[in-house]
Order: sequence, then structure tokens, then C-alpha cells
Amino acid sequence: VLELVLEAGARRAGPGEFSQRAFRNGRLDLTRAEAIGEMITARSRRAAQLAMAGIDGGLQRRLTALRERLLDQLAELEARVDFEDDLPPLDGAAVVAELTAVRDELAQLVAEARQGELLREGLRVAIVGRPNVGKSSLLNLLSRRDRAIVTDLPGTTRDLLESELVLEGVPLTLLDTAGIRPTQDPVEKLGIERSRRALAAADAVLLLFDLEEGWTQADQELQELVPVGVPLLVVGNKLDRLAADGNGLDQGRGMGPAAVAISALTGAGHKELAERLLALCGGSGLEGLEVALNARQRELAAAAAEGITRSLQAADDLSLIHISQGIVR
Repeated sequence: VLELVLEAGARRAGPGEFSQRAFRNGRLDLTRAEAIGEMITARSRRAAQLAMAGIDGGLQRRLTALRERLLDQLAELEARVDFEDDLPPLDGAAVVAELTAVRDELAQLVAEARQGELLREGLRVAIVGRPNVGKSSLLNLLSRRDRAIVTDLPGTTRDLLESELVLEGVPLTLLDTAGIRPTQDPVEKLGIERSRRALAAADAVLLLFDLEEGWTQADQELQELVPVGVPLLVVGNKLDRLAADGNGLDQGRGMGPAAVAISALTGAGHKELAERLLALCGGSGLEGLEVALNARQRELAAAAAEGITRSLQAADDLSLIHISQGIVR
């Protein structure tokens, strides 16, 4: 039937064409149209729920309410300009308070946009460390399947392995990298170079070290390779091999509050690792997120908040002028 319809002169709709036509004809506002695209590309259930809230108009209603509050204050100011003698004096403090409240709510939306970005786009997390510290075992643990080959021989991983998973609603792309060490093996050298490039491009880094051996100079040198500003979580592995008295654990904990001890073999510490990683990347409190701006909307909201800040500064400057001239209003 479709072939006959096409042969009769019809054509297939282009990607997003129905949404585009609905937007142009006023059946959809832009936030709803964008939410449809986000629904299609959602990589997790939580991201789909966030997109559905946008389709239902949750974001549009919130922005419309803020706009109306600003229009109310604009009407108050314009009325005093046009009908100054017929109206009571302007309550400047009330206007400033309302503008401040709207600005703060816009700032909150801008801050929450980062969490929405995490849900929509996810994170690329590089697992780095010296050879044979358990990077591939950790990849398999988090992926819940044998994605990488694990042996007792150092240098087993010579290429970059990727695994897609969802952690607390956040899509993650885990990168299992080759162990970084001096080597003469040309194949291993290529793997190490790829590891360095992955390290530079990652959104977050899990730096593994061996709890049995403790933190070494080689681990410290790896830590210094992590680009400035990239979230770093130091992870001590092989917790299951420590003696009952905990020898070696203090060395791992000595890395500071970012360090966490796990066993990639038994899964011990897995939950704490996930929580610390998400908290480090700004993924805490996602359960209460109802709406989230996309990149375009975030820029506009930030510009609006900045405009209100300039208005408040102008109001403050005007008050100082009136005070200096002995004028009280």
C-alpha cells in the first residue's frame, strides 16, 4: 500500500517533519518539539521520563509562569510612568524582591540543566591504572558481563574497550584502557597511546591502584596525567586480598576523601563506587529532577538571569543617586 501511495505522487516524511509542521502551525511550542527529539534519543528510562515531562508541557508552564511574573512587574513600572498622578507610589522594595526571586529561579534552572545533560548525554568514564590492577575486572563488574578478557598476566588489554551501561539513570560509556607503563612491545605501545588519548577526552576518570601494593610512585605519575578539571575518583582494588587487620587499606584511604576501596572480583564496594562517581560528576539528586533545560534553553535562561541582574544593579544605582540628592521615594 505504501509503495502504491508513493508511486501516486506522495513522499516519505523527513526526520522530524511532523513535529516541525506542528510547531510551525502553532500546535506545539518549541520546548515540546525539542522534548520529542529528546524522547527519541533517550538512552535511559530516566531520560525518557524527563523528555515526557517536556512533552507534557511541564517546562513550558514553568517558563511561562516566570515570564508572567516579569510582565506583572513591567506593568507596575509602566503604569507609574503613564499615570503617576493617579496611582499610589511604587513599592520599589516589592519590585526588587520579585525580580530577585525570578532571577534565583532561573539560576536554579540553569544549575539543574547540568543534571539533565547527564541524563541525556551520559558520561565517558576512562578506567586507567598500571597493568594488572584490575581495570578489566572492574569493567566486567560494572557491565555485569564478561566484556573484557581477564588474566593474571600484565598487559593483557592492548586496545581500547568500550561498554555501555546505565548507572542510576545516567548512561555511561566505560573505557577499559591498556595499562600505562614503559614497554618495548610495539603493539602494547599503541594501546598505551590510545589510553592516553582516552584519558584526555574522558568526562571522568577512575584511577585504579592495587591495595596490596599500596599507592606507588607510578600511581602518582598516572594521577598527574589526568587533565586539570576532569573529575577523578581514586579506587583501591583487590580488597578481598587484604589481611583481616586491613593492611594496605590505610594506604588507599590515604589518598583523601575521593578514594574508595573495592574488590572487582567479589563486588565489595561496588555500590559506594557508583554513588561516589555520580556525586563527583554532579549526578546526585536526580530522582527529584522534574524538568531540565537543554543547551539552547540553558543559554537563554542564563542570559535572562543576567539581564535581571543588570536591572537590579540599575535599581540599586538609582537608589544611591536619590539618597545622595536627598530624595526619598
